[in-house]
Amino acid sequence: MGLFSFFKKRKVKNEPEKDVRTTRVSEEALADRQVRMAFLEGNCEIIQAADRQILESRKEYDVVTSYLSDIQKIDAVGQEERKEINESANRIINLNKEREAMTHTPPKITIAQRYAIEQDEENILSEIKKLSENEAYKGLVEKDLSVLENERDALDGLITNEISKTEFNRRLLIVATIFIGLALAFLIYARVIMKADITLVFALVVLFGALCAGYFFLVHRKTVRELKENEAKLGRAITLINKTKIKYVNVTNVLDYNYEKYHVTGASDLSFNWKEYNRILEEEKRFQKAEQLIDFYDNDLKTRLKACGVADTGIWVYQCEALVDAGEMVEVRHRLNVRRQKLRKAIDFNNQQKKSAVLALRSFVIKHKEYEFETKMVMERYGLTNQ
Repeated sequence: MGLFSFFKKRKVKNEPEKDVRTTRVSEEALADRQVRMAFLEGNCEIIQAADRQILESRKEYDVVTSYLSDIQKIDAVGQEERKEINESANRIINLNKEREAMTHTPPKITIAQRYAIEQDEENILSEIKKLSENEAYKGLVEKDLSVLENERDALDGLITNEISKTEFNRRLLIVATIFIGLALAFLIYARVIMKADITLVFALVVLFGALCAGYFFLVHRKTVRELKENEAKLGRAITLINKTKIKYVNVTNVLDYNYEKYHVTGASDLSFNWKEYNRILEEEKRFQKAEQLIDFYDNDLKTRLKACGVADTGIWVYQCEALVDAGEMVEVRHRLNVRRQKLRKAIDFNNQQKKSAVLALRSFVIKHKEYEFETKMVMERYGLTNQ
């Protein structure tokens, strides 16, 4: 069911967003097409970005879930089958130790780091570049967010000051009105009771009243105009802050996940691991005989695991310790659960942002039926007609 048909069935309840501030745009500001389009396009971009991040996270979530399912299948095998699996695993562990003894330079990366690179070897250079770009982008987003928040706070201060100024002028006008009223009353009293000539004084009081009225009218008009302008600016600033916060959270989630995936702390760390990985590969070419023997037992282990229904048998060649050591298996399961939790967190966050943006658009159309067609056109441009 589309967004616009949904409007005809029920009212939408506004739900507070957890991580972004609701855009405060006055009714006068919404009449400005630039402000209105910024509001509509900003929410459409949030929905579009959330959908893309959710799709990517769910694909990776399925992969991690498959690994956890394989662990359950391994834990469920019979005693004899597990004994054979452990024998193959122990042979691989011992052969790996012998090979390491022949290596002049000990590896400077862990087995888990090596496997993570090997799984994505063809794309690792682009992954390093992407990681570096995301780290730089995160820094720029943090700076932009700081500038925008400073601008927002400055506008908040200006609006508060203008509201205070309006209240002060109103009180001053009341005092001036009372003073003029008392002066006129006194002059009337002097004229009627004391028969005094009050023409000149009366004219001065009236002139003073007219000047006060004109002054207060001009000052109030100027203050109201500045207040509307600053409210419109504040609305645009908060819209930009909302979009920037979404970008910041998404890029942080992507970085955190990739750090966990590759077991690194940054792009430079991954670059070092990649160089070390290549050095190890070159060194291992000198031990082809040992490699052939390891390959034999690798295939033997994969065959046994495949017979148990394990989907990805290749990963266990690099995690033989987990097959023979229950503590290592617990650690493997923990790392996978951490990766899955990060993915679930990213999915939940983007679902919440998408929900908030959709509710914002629905509420907007409910309150402003005159802009329903315009809203529909913007959403169609972003491919969101089914939201």
